[in-house]
This record gives sequence, C-alpha cells and structure tokens, in this order.
Amino acid sequence: MPPASGMARPRRPVAGEGRKLPISGLSIRPPVRYTVYINHPWGSSKVMSQHAEFGRIGRYHLQNESYGIAAFFFHRALLYDTTDGNAWNGFILSIGLMRRENDMQTALARYALQEGVPYDKDLMTFAMMSFQQSPFALAAWIRALSDKSGIPEPEKETLVKIADEMDEVNRKLTEEHGEQKLRAQGMFRLEEYAARPMELDMVAKEPTETVYKQIESWLGDPQTALSGVRLLCMIPDLRSEKMLRRVCRNERMDGKTVTQALLALRWLGVRGNARLQKKGQAYIINLDNPQPELTITVPNVFRPALDRMKLWMAKQQGFVAVEAYEEFASTDDPALPPELAEQVEKADIPGPLQEVVHTLIRAAYDLNYPQVPTEIEGARKWSGAFLLLAKDYTEGIGEKWNYGEPEKDEMVIRHYNWLLTGTPDFYKTVHATRRLRAQLGI
Repeated sequence: MPPASGMARPRRPVAGEGRKLPISGLSIRPPVRYTVYINHPWGSSKVMSQHAEFGRIGRYHLQNESYGIAAFFFHRALLYDTTDGNAWNGFILSIGLMRRENDMQTALARYALQEGVPYDKDLMTFAMMSFQQSPFALAAWIRALSDKSGIPEPEKETLVKIADEMDEVNRKLTEEHGEQKLRAQGMFRLEEYAARPMELDMVAKEPTETVYKQIESWLGDPQTALSGVRLLCMIPDLRSEKMLRRVCRNERMDGKTVTQALLALRWLGVRGNARLQKKGQAYIINLDNPQPELTITVPNVFRPALDRMKLWMAKQQGFVAVEAYEEFASTDDPALPPELAEQVEKADIPGPLQEVVHTLIRAAYDLNYPQVPTEIEGARKWSGAFLLLAKDYTEGIGEKWNYGEPEKDEMVIRHYNWLLTGTPDFYKTVHATRRLRAQLGI
C-alpha cells in the first residue's frame, strides 16, 4: 500500500453525479451541423462537404486535449486527401500524445512514403523517438523527409548527409549480425511499418455494428479489454461514452483498464463528472480537471524522485560530488538547481532504463488510482525504490550495473513493493527477456 498521506479519499456519489453532462455534449464547439457527426458512415460527406472541416475540427479537439476525437478527424481528413500536411501533423501529434507507439510508427512511415505531402520539420522529433530501436527505418525516414517539397536546401543537405552516414552504419551492422538476427530484434524496414493496419483503418472501412461487436468482444476478455477501451476514445459516438462509463463502474475489470477508461472518456471529449468504482469504493472524478492527476505519462508528483534517481547515477559516475548530492537529495525541493542539472546531463543515464522505471510507475498508478500519492514527502526514498528496480532489471537481463548499491531501508522497500503492484510479473518478464537475449546472442 502507498503512504497514507496525500491520498484521495473515497466518498459516496451524490444522486445524479456522473451524469451532469449529457451524452450528446462531447465538447463540440464548431457549428451546430457538425455536432451530429456520427451517423454511419462515420463522417460522411453529407455531413461535411469539405475535407478541410475534418482538419479544422481535429485541430480544435487537439487543442482541448480530446486527443481521441482529434485523431479520428485527422484520420478522416487523410482519407480525403493523403497529401494534407496539416492532417498528417495533427494525426501524428494526437496519437503520440496518447502514447500509441505502434500507430505512431505506422503513421510516420506512411507520411514519409506518401508522395506529394509537404516537408514538416516538426515530425523529426517524433521519428527519432519512434524509430530509435529501428535504425533501418529511421535512415529511410530521414532520406524520405529530405525529398519532401518545400524543404530548405541547407536542411535537405544536412538530412541527406545524416541518411548517408546511417546507411553506412546499417550496412556494417548487417554484415556483422546478419539481417535475420536484426529482424528478430524488431529492426524492420520503413515499408513494413507503413503496411501495418491501424485500428482507425478498421473504423473507417467496417460497418458501425461490426466495429462495436468487435469492441464488445475485446472488453469481455481481460487480455484485450484495454485495446477495446483505447479504441473507443477514437470513435465519437454516443455508444462509445456509454461503454466507457460502464467500464469505469465495472469492478470485475482490471484496475489499470478502469483508469484507462476514465482517461479515454476525457480523450473522447467528455467533460463533467464520471463515476469510478474500485475495490468496493465509489469515486466521482471531474474530467474538466481530474484530481488526482489523470495522465498517460509519468505523473508530475514523481518527477522530483526521478530527478534524484538521475542525480544518484550521475554521482556514481563522478559528475556530481557526494557533498552536492547529499545537500540536495536530503531536501524535497521540486527541481534540480541549474548547476546540478547541467552535470546530470553529462552523465550516462540509459533511456531504456528510465523507461522501465516510468512503466512501473504508470502501471502502479493506474492500478491504484485514485488512491495514489498526491504529494510526495521523502523523494529520496522513492528514488531508492526506483534504483532498486532498475538494478534488478539490469542485472536480471544479464547486463552490468554500474551505479553502486542503492540506498535501502524500510520506507524504500515499502515504495518498492507499491511500484510492483501494477506489474506483478515484473521479474518473470525480466527472466524471459534474459532468455531471449541469450537466444539472439546479445
């Protein structure tokens, strides 16, 4: 159990709460004729005469953090015009903000391979993130970007040079390991990413009832329920809201899936109150400003502890003096001083290791929401728990841990145990990863 301090208290719902906002009110502000935008076929040309309106409404919802609806409309805009640069930008940003990593890879690949679409420098960051473990796809993506219309000549020359260098590295990589082994590690070609289907492709092609029958099937299986929840947020239909609200009240559902259903309601554009049922307790969450924080990323309350984790790792590498570490780590100051932040930037703090910790935090947070820490006292203790799990992961997959023995006491272990509540099979997964790495000769 997490610390008792700073927890959200459950309360009985008042009659009528959770239904203040009528189902028809999905935060639509464009002209009235666009509020009835779903009557099969979804987004038909009878409702929207010009594809530009799809992009306009998508941008509106993106700005209002209704990322699911935004993705739906940008996807529809692209069905009408695959060269619409604004729609590509908005679609990739929307699915990226929902952390739909596979869909983002597919969308980025399709953008790169689509002829006639203009150059968009802003997508470079997304591609670098999405394809960091797929150097062949990244090299091809950068080369394709260099051929887009509207690219300034100096930027074109830079991108071509980067692509040439990456191609050479990839050639040596293939000679050393062989293409089959690299593919086994998930290094695919750009065309393969582009060819993967996205769930919104199914939504666009299949009849309404077929899609909802599929979602009902997914929701009935614990292994696929989360997929159903995450698709519903991208289908702006009254049934989507009803189904998501039912998930939020279903105590038989996994706690993480229930929290994701609450977040999906917000991404669907629903605002006002929603009822959450967990562990025999009812909670009312205001989707206009959810408290505790409702997010797909690492909650802000854990950021100071993550900073201390990185500060410890920088100290172990000699970038931060022991005295400087002790002086800051013993406080609960929310942000690193600039001079310490500069030294941390110099240290080797592997991104994949940070992502492991982030994943554990998000899983525990989703499982226990809204009974989660809202204020953290003793960020250093949480940092110790993060380091313990990072060390176990690193050594568990067969790599060397270079950051010393983490601090450990009763409170650190308490936090460590709480973090594992959302991922009870953590060590089983680590051991499976080690076996796979051995088979691949990594």
